[in-house]
Amino acid sequence: MRNEIILISILPALLLSPLVFAAPGEAYGIVTNVVDGDTIHVQIQGYDSRIGNITVRLADVDSPEMSTPKGLDSRNYAYQVLNGSFVSLDLDDDTGKDRYCRWVAVVFLQKQDGTLANFNRMLVDSGHACIWDFKNNEFDPATWWNWTIPSTACRKDSPGINDSGSCSDGSLVGSTSSRKYHYSCCQWVKEISPGNVIKFNSSQDARNQGYVPCKVCSPP
Repeated sequence: MRNEIILISILPALLLSPLVFAAPGEAYGIVTNVVDGDTIHVQIQGYDSRIGNITVRLADVDSPEMSTPKGLDSRNYAYQVLNGSFVSLDLDDDTGKDRYCRWVAVVFLQKQDGTLANFNRMLVDSGHACIWDFKNNEFDPATWWNWTIPSTACRKDSPGINDSGSCSDGSLVGSTSSRKYHYSCCQWVKEISPGNVIKFNSSQDARNQGYVPCKVCSPP
């Protein structure tokens, strides 16, 4: 009888918790801001309170730059789905954070039936991001589709998708509406409105003006 009373007393607390389910990761919290399609802020509520409000970079996906219409569409999609929602984070155990000090993670949402939805996959399935399989983290995007990535999925590691990512013609440009700088031959430069193009004398010049290097063409 005593065990039954204890069980009954803790059930309401369990039902009130938004993420008491078989979480695949180490942390959960509330999305407080959506920066762009693949970058969010999360107020951690379970894992380690010292982490606080962290910046999360969605693992192994890449959304268009915010200076492009597709970038705005991607951000709007992520905002509608994630902003203010409880999420569970499978944090990368290999590297932890990327070079911009963002926590790398796969983000999960709880569906109405209690199962988990992989938002990294949702972003790709909806056409708002490409798969970009970084080998320095613990994740393999193929597992999101039971090892069979659909042929319709955009992939930056596929022939033709990321051809411009290796360009290095020496000329560096950026957009007045974003904080990324690129080689002028980068695939994202053609998406910048001509009136927003800004040229840099060097990578140091770009960094001095508050810009960070593009993740696709990887300028110095």
